[in-house]
Amino acid sequence: MEECIFPHKSMKKKIVIIGAGAEQVYAYQVASKNGLYIIATDNNPSAPAVKYADYFILASTRDANETLCAIKLYCEKNGDIDGVMTIANDVPYTVACVASYFGLKGHSIESTVLAHDKFLMKKAFEKYDVPCPDFWKISNINELEDLVTHEKIDKFVIKPVDGRGARGVLIVNKSDNLEWAFNESLSWSDEKVLIVERFISGMQISSESYILDGVAHTPALSERNYSRLEEFAPYIIEDGGTIPAHIDDSLVKKINKLIECGAKAMGVLDGIVKGDIVIDNNGNPQIIELALRLSGGWFASDQIIAASGVDLTDVVIKQSLNIEITKSMLTPKFNRSTSVRYWFPRPGKIISIKGEEKIKNLPGLLKYGFFRKAGDEQPIVKMHSDRFGYVIVEGMDRIESMSRVKKALDLLIIEVE
Repeated sequence: MEECIFPHKSMKKKIVIIGAGAEQVYAYQVASKNGLYIIATDNNPSAPAVKYADYFILASTRDANETLCAIKLYCEKNGDIDGVMTIANDVPYTVACVASYFGLKGHSIESTVLAHDKFLMKKAFEKYDVPCPDFWKISNINELEDLVTHEKIDKFVIKPVDGRGARGVLIVNKSDNLEWAFNESLSWSDEKVLIVERFISGMQISSESYILDGVAHTPALSERNYSRLEEFAPYIIEDGGTIPAHIDDSLVKKINKLIECGAKAMGVLDGIVKGDIVIDNNGNPQIIELALRLSGGWFASDQIIAASGVDLTDVVIKQSLNIEITKSMLTPKFNRSTSVRYWFPRPGKIISIKGEEKIKNLPGLLKYGFFRKAGDEQPIVKMHSDRFGYVIVEGMDRIESMSRVKKALDLLIIEVE
C-alpha cells in the first residue's frame, strides 16, 4: 500500500528510510540537507517524521516482505531507489532485504538474521572465540530448572531471543520464582524461545562504531547507568548514560578490538554496529549484544555529535548511497561530555507536570521530551517504553554534564494520583 505525499523530484537521489517515528526525524533532516528525495515507510501515516518525507509508503517496518513488496510497487511506477537505511529502529533485517533486492549497500541478510536472533548471534561469537557471557537457549520451564541446577548459575539474565527495548528482560536469582520469570519473559517473545545469560556484575558500556575495512571506529563510548536495578527488579531498566565512559585508553582499545571481532563473527567488515558491552571482574570487555543499526535514545543523533562532532547518521546515509566513507568522517573533532537520564514517576494517573520552563533555561540543555501528558496513566515500569521522559545535557567534562542532568531531573515535578 502506498500514498504519494509530494510530487516526485526526478533529479534527486532517492533514499528510503525505514520507520518514521520521533527518533527517526533526525535522519530525515540530514537526508533533506543532503538534497535527497526521501521516501518514508511506516505503518502509521501520521508518524512524526512523515512530514519531512517527499513520499510515504504504508507498510509495517517489522514485516520485511510487506515493506519490500510496497517498495517494489513504488519502483515499478517511479524508478529504482538509490539507498535504504534506518535509525533507532530494530529492523536491520527489513533494511537488508530491501538493500539486497535492489543491489544497494548495507548489511547482508545473513548478518541481520544473526542480529535478530540473540542465540544465533551468541553462537557466532562462540564459534569465533569472541568473549561474551555464558549463554543457553530454553523453550520450557523444565529446561530452565535443569539449567539452574546443573550449570550452577546463581544469578542470570533471561530474555526473548527476538526481544527489543528491554521487553521481557529480567534479572533472576536461582532462589526466585523461576516459573513466573520464565512465563513473564516468554510472553514478550514472538518465537517463544528464550536465552539465558550468566549475569556479570560490572560496568556496562554503550558503543556506536562504524566498521571501515574491518576496523572499528568508535567516536564515543557511554557508561550506561543502571543505578536503579534494585528499584525495578526483576526488570532491567537503563536510566540513561554518560559520555565519555569512565575508562582508560587501554580499555578503549580492548573494546574496539572486541567490537571488530564480534562484527567479523557476524560477517560485518563495513557498516554501522551498535554494541552493549560489560566489563568483567578481570577488567576485560565482553559483548552482551551487537545491533546492526544506528542506536535509539538520541545516542547517534544527538549525544555522540555533541560529544565528538562525528555524525554517524550522515555517515550511514552516505554509505547507503554508495558514497565512499573515509576515516576523517569518523574521527572525533573534540572531546566533550553528554549525559542522558529519565524520569520515573510512581504509577498512576498524571495530574500535573511542573517545571518545564525551568528546564528550558538550563545551561547545556541539548534535548528533552515527555512521552506522556497530564491525564495519562503512568504504568509500572517494566520496559524502556514505560519511562516518562528524558533529558540530555552537555558539559565540558563528566562532572559538569552529570551535575547538569541531575539538576534537570530535580526541576521537574510530576504529580501522580
